[in-house]
Amino acid sequence: MSLTVTVRNAANLPNLERFGKSDPLCTVGFHGVKNSTKEKKGDLNPTWDEQFTWPLQNPLRSDDRLQVQIFDWERAGSNKLMGQLDVSLRDLVSSGSMECEQQLQNGQGEQISATVSLSMSYQAPPSAKESGGGGGGDAADGDLDADFGGGGGGGDDDGDEASPTADEAPGGAASAPGVVLGGGEGGKAARRAMMRRRKANRANLPKKACDFQVRVHVIEARKLVGQNINPVVNVRVFDQVQPTSVKKGTNRPLFDQSFYFMFNMSPREFLDKIVTFEVMNSRTLRSDALIGSFQFDTGLCYDFEAHSVIQKWLLLTNPLDPNGGPKGYLKVSVSVIGPHDEVKPHPKAVLDDNCDIESNLLRPAGVELAPCTFTVRLYQAEDVPQMDTALFEGMKKVLGVGGKKKKELVDPYVVMSFAGNKSKTTVLYNNENPEWEEQLQVGCKFPSMCDRIRLRIKDKDNFNKDDTIGTCYLNLSEISAPGETGFLPTFGPAWVNVYGSPREYSDMSDQYDYLNMGILEGIAYRARMLVEVSTKLNELPSEPSPQAIEQADVARVRQYFLRRRKFTLRTAFLEATMLPESVSDSPVSFEISIGNYGNQLDPNVPPSSSTTQPTNPVTDGEKYYYLPWSGTKPCAIVDCQWEDIHYRLDALNIIKSMCERLERNIQRVHHMVQAQAPPAETARAFIDLIDLFRKDLSDPRRDLPKLPELQTVTPLDRHIHEIREQEIMVIRGEADHLRQSATDIMEALSEVEGFLNRLKNLAFESQNSLPDVVIWMLSNKKRLAYARIPANEVLYAHHTNGDKWLEACGNNCGKPQTVYLNWPPKKDSVSPKSDVPACLRIIVWLGLEAHASDWLQCADEGEISVFAETYENEANLFGWGRKGLTRPAWSDVNGKMRLNKENFDPPPSGWEWDNDWFINPELSMAFDQDQGKTEFVEDIYEYDTRIPGTSWTHAKSSWGNVRGDEVPGRDDVEPPQGWMWKDTQWSVDKNRACDEDGFEYTLDPSMAGYVPVERNYHLCRRRRWIRRRGRDMSSKKLKKKEEKMAKLLEKAKEGWEYSRLFSTKFHSSEQKIDLVRRRRWHRKLVASGAASAPVFFFQDKDEDDIHHQVTPRMFMSFKEPHRYQLRVYLYQARNIRSSDQSGLSDPYCYVSFSRETQKSIMLEATIMPTWDQTLIFDDVELYGDPKVVAAVPPDVRVELYDYDTIGKDEFLGRSVIKPHIRLDNRNAPRLDWYPIKFFDKDAGELLAAFHLMLNEGDELPFAPERMTAPNDTLYRVPSGIRPVMQLMRVEALCWGVRDVKRCQLLSVDRPHVTISVGGAQMHTDPIKKMKKSPNYENPLLIFQKVELPKEELYMPPLNISIFDNRAFGRTPLVGTHSVIHMREYKRDDKRFLAEPPGEQESTAGSATGSPTEHAIDMGSTDDAVPLVASSPKKSADQDKPKKEVDEEDRKATFVDWWSKYYASTTEDDERAVDYNEKYTDMIEVFEEPLEKVFGGFNDFVDSFPVFRGKGQRGEDD
Repeated sequence: MSLTVTVRNAANLPNLERFGKSDPLCTVGFHGVKNSTKEKKGDLNPTWDEQFTWPLQNPLRSDDRLQVQIFDWERAGSNKLMGQLDVSLRDLVSSGSMECEQQLQNGQGEQISATVSLSMSYQAPPSAKESGGGGGGDAADGDLDADFGGGGGGGDDDGDEASPTADEAPGGAASAPGVVLGGGEGGKAARRAMMRRRKANRANLPKKACDFQVRVHVIEARKLVGQNINPVVNVRVFDQVQPTSVKKGTNRPLFDQSFYFMFNMSPREFLDKIVTFEVMNSRTLRSDALIGSFQFDTGLCYDFEAHSVIQKWLLLTNPLDPNGGPKGYLKVSVSVIGPHDEVKPHPKAVLDDNCDIESNLLRPAGVELAPCTFTVRLYQAEDVPQMDTALFEGMKKVLGVGGKKKKELVDPYVVMSFAGNKSKTTVLYNNENPEWEEQLQVGCKFPSMCDRIRLRIKDKDNFNKDDTIGTCYLNLSEISAPGETGFLPTFGPAWVNVYGSPREYSDMSDQYDYLNMGILEGIAYRARMLVEVSTKLNELPSEPSPQAIEQADVARVRQYFLRRRKFTLRTAFLEATMLPESVSDSPVSFEISIGNYGNQLDPNVPPSSSTTQPTNPVTDGEKYYYLPWSGTKPCAIVDCQWEDIHYRLDALNIIKSMCERLERNIQRVHHMVQAQAPPAETARAFIDLIDLFRKDLSDPRRDLPKLPELQTVTPLDRHIHEIREQEIMVIRGEADHLRQSATDIMEALSEVEGFLNRLKNLAFESQNSLPDVVIWMLSNKKRLAYARIPANEVLYAHHTNGDKWLEACGNNCGKPQTVYLNWPPKKDSVSPKSDVPACLRIIVWLGLEAHASDWLQCADEGEISVFAETYENEANLFGWGRKGLTRPAWSDVNGKMRLNKENFDPPPSGWEWDNDWFINPELSMAFDQDQGKTEFVEDIYEYDTRIPGTSWTHAKSSWGNVRGDEVPGRDDVEPPQGWMWKDTQWSVDKNRACDEDGFEYTLDPSMAGYVPVERNYHLCRRRRWIRRRGRDMSSKKLKKKEEKMAKLLEKAKEGWEYSRLFSTKFHSSEQKIDLVRRRRWHRKLVASGAASAPVFFFQDKDEDDIHHQVTPRMFMSFKEPHRYQLRVYLYQARNIRSSDQSGLSDPYCYVSFSRETQKSIMLEATIMPTWDQTLIFDDVELYGDPKVVAAVPPDVRVELYDYDTIGKDEFLGRSVIKPHIRLDNRNAPRLDWYPIKFFDKDAGELLAAFHLMLNEGDELPFAPERMTAPNDTLYRVPSGIRPVMQLMRVEALCWGVRDVKRCQLLSVDRPHVTISVGGAQMHTDPIKKMKKSPNYENPLLIFQKVELPKEELYMPPLNISIFDNRAFGRTPLVGTHSVIHMREYKRDDKRFLAEPPGEQESTAGSATGSPTEHAIDMGSTDDAVPLVASSPKKSADQDKPKKEVDEEDRKATFVDWWSKYYASTTEDDERAVDYNEKYTDMIEVFEEPLEKVFGGFNDFVDSFPVFRGKGQRGEDD
């Protein structure tokens, strides 16, 4: 009888060393006996494979646990903890063997990304095997309950009142209190031991009443029964109840909310109080419905380790339905803090689907979980990438052994994991398309808390750790449904796509290998598997895995599920903009692929026209670069073969299109509510919304397609189709009822948002076998950035009658769309890059090859052209020629294949030549380095030489460029056409590494290496002369087109591109150091009838067995662009991120549209900037029908940066907006608030408007007025768009400051408050002494006249700043706060708008602000009343004239309180006569509680937290 544990390996361990890497060792403990492995030097993914054995005196129990700890070994000092884990041995008791791979926890109990793998075996005595464990219960059947006693304060031994039970010992330790094993002598002994621990634990509690606190952290819920529910959790502790927020339309809500409950009572009484968690379905018009609940007494928590239940799952049940089974799971942390207890915060919630939930579950007594078996059938896989080196294959080829058959360098197998259980297939060696035809089985309890089945493809390695090829997941929530009408998990047979790192194999380590673990989104397609899943209840696996699948099932799958149809993916690249400077040094191209089709860097993939031609980026003159494709847009075509699953994806697209329309209409109504539109207009908009939604639900064109009578239709297809039809029918009926009964717009909108969430819950397809479309940006044969597009979004659909089915087409199929590429995530990166790798405007079309002719409809005004392409190469070896070439004289763009012109004949079948070969140079060669700039620095170098021992003289070529090439003299240089000099004369550039005369020295100019210090051996020197030139705006428009065409014609004569090497960037002008050149030749192809894909076949002359396939280039050509003008009205922003230590920023904006970028003015020290600036993008060229551009306009990108005098400007956020477009140039846009995002986080709002106008014949609006100096060349926002202003009065009562922290290492002693709003600013007097009194003596600040927007939507924030007054006039900023929404403080009484008579100055401080030329509404001129009043109501008697009473008579007369009361409530009461004769002061009596009258006493003073320093960052920033 023994326990054997084998420590296999660990992965992703944290590095605790500052220099070098940690040396991990693993310690395994059981019942106090520990064993340790050897340390592994400098290895964060160690493999130990060490075995330890524990002899056992008694059989294992289900509550036994194994303690695993991994330390960083230290030669001197104690070892450092890297991670720890408690492993439950419950499954080991029943099975006898167990494989375990689980995530580790840090010292605070928080899960980390590191994992450890163990193998365990248990040799039990025969009696133990028969009884199912040492406690007298069968752990496999779930009969072993842990009884948590709720009784008694002093620790009575008879406190056996029934309470919740769990499947294991709580607290993560076998010695945790409250565990009682059922039945047998072992169970009685455990109960007695538990009682002794409980009594010792509670012995220190006092007998009298004392303070207790219960802290509850509600984290998340899963598997809640019911559909379209809005869960909310009511936490009840004794008589106190606190609810969480409501989460709409989800069965898996995330709450992450904490609650605190305070009690003062005796421990005996307190430890019997019940803690109840009730999960309710929140309903608007009806009372909430109970989903499930769980309760236990506070004594349970107090008996746990540290008096806390940390991140436990509660099994929810319905007390009114005891036989209904589990209703879901709730994850909580509960702590009980008593006298003298140490307060520890709850660890951060970890949301992980792979954690061992089954062993961390508390369940009520009597609730059983049914055993079940998950069966996963793995038939085969495709496209598994190379994972092993080809070194030995190359050696065999050199030695001429091993035959000509190419070995497939991968040995794949699959590991299936679920709920901590694993099973794997056999290994198929040297097989990139393995056919396992095996099934894997795992047992668990159902319903299981784990929501995902993990399938991981691995490569067997005989020498090192097995490599992970890729990981995919099957979500149980998508392949099963709860409730009476639900179904058990089922899937397929269907293909599952696997994503991860790029497929290209390298002998060096890949920095993106960790993506194959499935932790983050994969950036490339890796493989696909044919999988089937089934579930059986009330039975556990009877045979070990893997098992062979019956041949009848294999034959069925081969017959029906391996059928393919020909698809084609076609893409037109309209624009590539926003390229960063880091990619501007080399030509850039883009590749589009689906699956492995189109992958240009994989030699095993058939060639296709999947890439654009390499093009040199051109600057936009401000920040970014773009590719100058002009009117010739590159296209890509990828032919592929996939399963025809239109019946799945058509239904998905129909539901998604309904969701998008409904969401747009909801946002429109919300915008009207926020803008306080007239109620009648808002009601009309809502009625239109609900009518359009009802029309969508009842329109026959949007009916879900019926399932075809095919063998490929799976049971899951039928279940999902039935659920979708039933749910849409229910929503339709509820929408009809809402249309008739809606009375309140906000409540009705909430109901419609519920409809939207319910539809979104239907918009999924787990059996989508079409891989995503992946776009890569390539440069220098490297993959730089990527984007993934789901295939269904660009899928083309045909109706049964052969027409285009608009509703079933993907939302972006055949339409221009904007795609933003992403940088591949790096494992060790501290924060992601802020810049966008590229912004593409593309048209993507995916459909059956039989429907390929419909792609031509997307060309709009363009024409599709096909060209054969070859490059002519020459080298400069004693003159230009073909001697000394390192590539063929005629080749492809990369120089890999020999492509002679004559080898292209004859053309491919179905194609014919349209003309002869012609030179077609790459367009980026025609652009100069000053392209797009409005100002440029012209430079020229003056060169001097000398003979050793003589003085400096002018060189033979005394004037040259930076490379030494001879250029005209300084005085002969003229500005190019369209430019003019901004500097009157040339000047020496001394702002560089040079001496005081601007010279730098070298031995030989051809060797470069210039230094600023002269030596005797230096024979050459030079200095740089500079002169600024700017655009001549008067001639720019007239000569722009002529210059461009002239350049293009001039470059097209020869077409040569020059460079030093073929691997470096080419340029159009020959230079001295250029050694190679090339030019591009094209020949046009036209289709003759039913043409197939145009592919040319070439045979390598050097090797007879090597054949090449070459695909031609494809372009979409446009004759002329349409010209537009974009006006960007930047007014202001609010609540942007603070970037400086002062808590403020110096913000400015980059605005990008199409191929142009402009910059706004910079404002200093503010997080609420008001730019009030108009940016005009003139003469913007866009290709395509203006109606299409109006329907799908390009995005406007606004990026905010903080200006820093030292270092790089800091990124503050980005906003992407669709411009307001009108082809008739009428109806100017309105300002609106747009969200600013800092990656995926909110970073403020931008108030702006964007107007795109067609500039072809119609007159454009007049230019706005200019700003004042020094920005008199810039434009302001015009008065028709800027907010309408009105004079308003603002009062603020600054009562005082509290809890002020230190500022600049000193305590804050004399603070004053500055308040600014609408350009005006006031401040209080400083507090004389904070420690004596933290309140202000004159707290009231009154802004008599402030220009503020009339519409509350445009109301600027009110900024509150606190400064400390210190010696020498220093006033450091202590903190700031911005009141964003002023609606709750606004008073509608028009008397507040006027200026009170006789009160022209403020009561404290000073006000500053200058009037602006806005449209102003003066408002009323009635007498103003104070805004800050002491009471919201006014007594009727306060308007009575005050009687003059002699002061001596007043003092002599004693008036009691009751006389004043009767005088205020009655008129003729004799008890009030004396008071009425002498006094007029009255009191007001209310008939309801004062809390209701005065709004909970919160209407007078609000507390505002102030912040200082940089904006909050997440841990990953």
